[in-house]
Amino acid sequence: MDFEDTPNPDGDRRVAAEGLREQAAACRRLASSARTRAGSTSIGALGDHFDEQARKLDPSSQKR
Repeated sequence: MDFEDTPNPDGDRRVAAEGLREQAAACRRLASSARTRAGSTSIGALGDHFDEQARKLDPSSQKR
């Protein structure tokens, strides 16, 4: 078996966590341009949710 074919669950988790972090950052950018306070709050909360999911996938990751 080649090294590239070997599953790496830690690496997969890091990649998934990074994707969630990117989604969280996108939510925060959108929240800053929301038309209403409720919209801004809701989108910001979604960003927080993505960050929490990233922490669960990769506990060594931290909120930026």
